[in-house]
Amino acid sequence: MIKLLLLVLALIAGIIVGPELAGNQGYVLISTANQTIEMSLTTLVVLIVALFAVFLLLEFILKRVFSISSSTRGWFSGRKVRKARIQTSAGLLKVTEGDWKPAEKLLTKSAKFSDAPLLNYLAAAEAAQGLGKTEQRDEYLKQAAELDSQNLAVALTRAKLQIRQQQFEQALATLQEVQQDHARNPIVLGLLQECYLKLEDWKSLLTLLPQLTKAGVISQEEAIVLDEQAQCGQMQHLGQQNGTDGLVGYWNNMGRKDKQNPALVACFIKQMMARHADSDAYPILRDALKKSQDERLISLVPQLNLPDRHPAIVKLQELLRQDGNNAVTHSALGQMLMAEGNWQEAKEHFERAVSVRPDMTDYAHLVATLEQLDDKQGAAAASRQALELAQPSKASLIS
Repeated sequence: MIKLLLLVLALIAGIIVGPELAGNQGYVLISTANQTIEMSLTTLVVLIVALFAVFLLLEFILKRVFSISSSTRGWFSGRKVRKARIQTSAGLLKVTEGDWKPAEKLLTKSAKFSDAPLLNYLAAAEAAQGLGKTEQRDEYLKQAAELDSQNLAVALTRAKLQIRQQQFEQALATLQEVQQDHARNPIVLGLLQECYLKLEDWKSLLTLLPQLTKAGVISQEEAIVLDEQAQCGQMQHLGQQNGTDGLVGYWNNMGRKDKQNPALVACFIKQMMARHADSDAYPILRDALKKSQDERLISLVPQLNLPDRHPAIVKLQELLRQDGNNAVTHSALGQMLMAEGNWQEAKEHFERAVSVRPDMTDYAHLVATLEQLDDKQGAAAASRQALELAQPSKASLIS
């Protein structure tokens, strides 16, 4: 614009000054080597203005040419971007549908011109895994990481796909890399929980539990169940590795609240029984029954292989004096009396147990007791009652 204004001003000046210089045009001599150019001053001014005008015209033409070229390139580039968007959308839809092969093709083909190539490679990785192409999956994840190595979505996608492929150790390593920077991320914590469960890494899971509840990944009720599962798993692990010494050591280090938890007491007793330490387990079970008549604990009493059953029988009789209608206690006591060969008393407790709570196992014990007492009629009647009890479950299976 400024150049054009200067040109116009030069022309106006020429129109105004030209007549004045017509009678006194002056003289200009240009000499170079063997060349000599002579002209009037007016001619030189007109020549300069003309050359300036030509320069402006050339500049205008070149700008137009390059502008058209740029527009053309922009049009082609825009067309590729629009096509990439369509292909990406189609590819993501195919991933959702589980149509892995076209999904992978669409997503990788459009990644170069995609608005979000990271998303393309992450979705392509899922498609590749769907096709069973683990190495190709890792390649897509690598390309995604090259675009943004600090992106949490890349690590989470990798971990999820590894878990889906049951590569739990690899997934755990992936998650531990990002855990320090994203310690409160609920998805990271949830995936860590899944890995610890699958790998039976109970100690790490117990350490993670407070973070899981604080981040709202699990409820308080779920935390209690998970804590019991992890502690039982840890007991089993220690029992396998260190025998009863490891179990007793773990029990002694447990908090008072945990030692009063019937689920954990039952788990400890079972692990001790599995290692033939029934006599060492009974005092702990007996003390637990003083504080809680939990059915899980009562039902363990007849399962103990004790050299002297009398103290346990006395304990169960004591529990019945506190609650005479507890079917589980009657059943446990009946089984202990059976083991002692006291068939008549055993029969009475089994009859009381099934009257309070009909149960197939108790009916089986009752039938065996009646047969020992040579009460064939009573055994047949008990068998019919057991059969009637089983009929609804059979009917439901048939339907």
